[in-house]
Amino acid sequence: MNIVYLRESDTLYVELQPREAVTAWEVTPGVTINYDAAGEVVGVEIDDASRRANLDALKVGNFPGPVESLDRPAPIH
Repeated sequence: MNIVYLRESDTLYVELQPREAVTAWEVTPGVTINYDAAGEVVGVEIDDASRRANLDALKVGNFPGPVESLDRPAPIH
């Protein structure tokens, strides 16, 4: 599982499976679920992510492996 924030486009992508998406369904404006050829969900894309979620900190827990915490750098004015 990978979580990527693309600052240039303000898009958050949660990759659930490292497989190619062949179809997508926009469940609500700005939120798209991507599917592989077998119809399995491979990722979720969220546009305007900074408006929809607090991106200051990502907290995850209860995973079987190690967890890394990445803090967003302070904005440059």
